[in-house]
Amino acid sequence: MKKKLTKDINSILKDFQNFLKKKPTPGEMLDEVRMMKFKIRPVSGDLMSVDLKNDKFIETLWNLGKLDEFYQSEYPKLSRKNKQVFFQIFENLYQKYRNDLNQVDVHQERTSHHPQHPQLLEVEIFKERKVRKTN
Repeated sequence: MKKKLTKDINSILKDFQNFLKKKPTPGEMLDEVRMMKFKIRPVSGDLMSVDLKNDKFIETLWNLGKLDEFYQSEYPKLSRKNKQVFFQIFENLYQKYRNDLNQVDVHQERTSHHPQHPQLLEVEIFKERKVRKTN
């Protein structure tokens, strides 16, 4: 039986912070977000009036996607003791990015010929996971 390698939480967080400092261009982020296969489903409001290519929206989705990828790859490597601390730290980061996402104005520019009041929009954003079959 192989001994499971454990990583130090501080080094993991430092790696993640360094990774986030080297963000790609907005166009590259958009390509990566597409590959992350997020699903956006309107709960209420009209999704047609939304600019889904808004740079801030894309950057925040990219951050959430990278946070998820990083969590999925690093969590299994931690000792039992460190998993709880790691989870709490990443839960706080997740909440921060969710709040950032809620603050993004994704409504398309309105022309003076068609003045409109911003409509209330609520969407569900999720990522489908592949379910592993166990035999």
